[in-house]
Amino acid sequence: MKLALLLIVLVLPVFNVTTFAQTPAAAPSKAYTGTITANDVYIRCGPSVSSSYPFGKLSQGDVVEVVEENFGWATIRTSGPSFKSIYGYVLANDKVVLSPDGQTLTVNAETDVRAPNTAADGNPDSSYKAIGKVNSGQMLKVVATINGEREKVYKISVPANCTAFVNSSFIRRASTGEATKLTQAPVAKSAPIKTAAVVAPVTATTANEKSVAVIEEKTTEVTETIPATNTAPAEVMTQETKQETVITETVVTPAPTETAKPAAKAVEIVVVPPPPVVKTPQMIAAEKRRQSLKDLEVIWVTVKAEPLASSEVGVLKDRYMILMNDPECEAEIKNVVETRVKQLIVQIEAQQRIRQLKEMRTSIDADTDQVRAIKIALEARSDYTVVGVLNASSIYDGKRLPLLYRLVDPAVGQTVAYVTAKNPAQLATMLGTLVGIRGEKRYDEALRVSVIDPSAVEILTTRKSGQVRPIQ
Repeated sequence: MKLALLLIVLVLPVFNVTTFAQTPAAAPSKAYTGTITANDVYIRCGPSVSSSYPFGKLSQGDVVEVVEENFGWATIRTSGPSFKSIYGYVLANDKVVLSPDGQTLTVNAETDVRAPNTAADGNPDSSYKAIGKVNSGQMLKVVATINGEREKVYKISVPANCTAFVNSSFIRRASTGEATKLTQAPVAKSAPIKTAAVVAPVTATTANEKSVAVIEEKTTEVTETIPATNTAPAEVMTQETKQETVITETVVTPAPTETAKPAAKAVEIVVVPPPPVVKTPQMIAAEKRRQSLKDLEVIWVTVKAEPLASSEVGVLKDRYMILMNDPECEAEIKNVVETRVKQLIVQIEAQQRIRQLKEMRTSIDADTDQVRAIKIALEARSDYTVVGVLNASSIYDGKRLPLLYRLVDPAVGQTVAYVTAKNPAQLATMLGTLVGIRGEKRYDEALRVSVIDPSAVEILTTRKSGQVRPIQ
């Protein structure tokens, strides 16, 4: 009995350890390989549409390395073939040294890689978001040197350690075949790729068997093949996959012994990669027309929401007319422009009727503050080049077009002239006031408006609050 109890005590711990011990499960990784599901998907410098600008685009089928996903945004590495045409900016300062030929940078202190703001045409002054860092000792290839108004930067191929953000709705998990694209090396473009056909081994034949010639024609996806030795099987180096036809001719001869090997003949195929796409002047002009229409449509929404009596419908119509009169303008763009011009003509006619009514009302009500201000303006007009109420412009807002201020007739709200903003801070304090301006008044052919370069601006009288739209 004591012996049985002793055996139970000795065996039970071993049974418990081997049976019930469990290894803790590893936490699932958030990283995965993803595939882009649409064309022209923006790559942004942060997880936000409003506060993070784009610095490139991905196409449907591009494969990316996803680090994690949070709140509808995927954080991705800027590595792999999908980022071979994406660039970054490095600030030109004492942290980097440019080679004498201007082709390479030597980094002598850790410095940021900035995302170029494609929404601002890559302007260095508007490209301030950091997406990664380069360490001391690294060598970087310089694509271009760009001078902004405030900063100078070097344009480089974006390093693989930077991070970008893509809307998660445009990414799915990549299949096994798609995931291999992430590690594929790009094919060199300087010389054609020579591909040797791989001949399958053929078993030995007996002395009674006749010679047989077998010719096979197959269309397959092939890669560059580099034989290791004359006797070893071919060693395949992974390259960019291309469709080609491989013709393999195998000649089988009678074998005197079981160890005889067949004679094989490989047909060499030369694959020439397609030339890179180069944008023609016509393609560049077409892109500018599409961007101009996009900018005008944004301004159209703003102007349409303003009071008709003082809105800049006439100037906006002239901007649309520039596109409509372009002989190279595409039909789909011209159709949209013609519709907008017709709408603006109707609004211009209505605006003229409103102003006529206001002029009649002003002539009747001779005791109003507004008429007294007009009298002051008329009396002072001889001392100034132009007189009117200083206001902001929805069209020339400094974003899509140059920054100009409007000088408005105080009686009917009609634009008298546009004022150049040599000193925006001073003019901004005079918004909503009746001012007299001395300076050179001219008609700007490019902007299609009368412009005055002020040499002196003086306040004549103030306007009542709420009568002038504040600057935006």
